[in-house]
Amino acid sequence: MAHVMPDLFKIDVTGHAVSDARTEMVARGKVVTTDEPIERGGTDLFATPLETMLSSLLGCTNVIANYVAGLLKMDVRGMEFDVCGHFDTRGVFGKAEIGTPFPVIELTVTLDTNADDAQIAKLAEIVGQKCPVSVLLRRAGCEIQENWVRK
Repeated sequence: MAHVMPDLFKIDVTGHAVSDARTEMVARGKVVTTDEPIERGGTDLFATPLETMLSSLLGCTNVIANYVAGLLKMDVRGMEFDVCGHFDTRGVFGKAEIGTPFPVIELTVTLDTNADDAQIAKLAEIVGQKCPVSVLLRRAGCEIQENWVRK
């Protein structure tokens, strides 16, 4: 039986500052910690908040791509992801007013599938429209340059 999602539900996360650079959050009883590299005052023990944000794009892409592949009756045996965010620091450091801190995000999805190029293109198109993280980033002005390829 398929899981039925409500039209709207809350996602609650709490957190506290461990230091100037380290934050511990709790989501559904799971601890999520972010940190900064040593040169930025952190301990370098955890991913940075921005790395975590980019990781969220990969995790969301995985979930939504598998869901959409099922709807399209595509056989996807596995996926690998690479993401590179081009971070414009000028806004953070007051050097310039910028539209978005990530003007470009490069996303590569490598599929283990026997689907053809047209099916993969359709999957990528629908995922781009449905993945909440992707939608948020695009609406914030990020250009997501996607490359979906067969393994």
